[in-house]
Amino acid sequence: MRCELCFDVATEKHHITYFPEQTIPVCSFHGDEIHLKPSKYSSFLKYKKSDSAYFYSQQSRIGRFLEYLSNLQNPNTNRFKRKKQKKQRVFS
Repeated sequence: MRCELCFDVATEKHHITYFPEQTIPVCSFHGDEIHLKPSKYSSFLKYKKSDSAYFYSQQSRIGRFLEYLSNLQNPNTNRFKRKKQKKQRVFS
């Protein structure tokens, strides 16, 4: 794959929209540059600043939910079992 901005070898993908999710291949230089100077690339970036945080919080919630469902099917690997609470010692 080639970088969409300079045609060097692409090393990562960068979001241009989150809803719907679309990415473009970019080299490491442009991947960093987009984060440092987003206004320079405003013609490529078609999302609001808050979209990124919302997208990744949703991805995290979906991932945790899928892990929960997987653990329901495999109870031996259930990470969500309640841990035993240690008794607190009272000092007088």
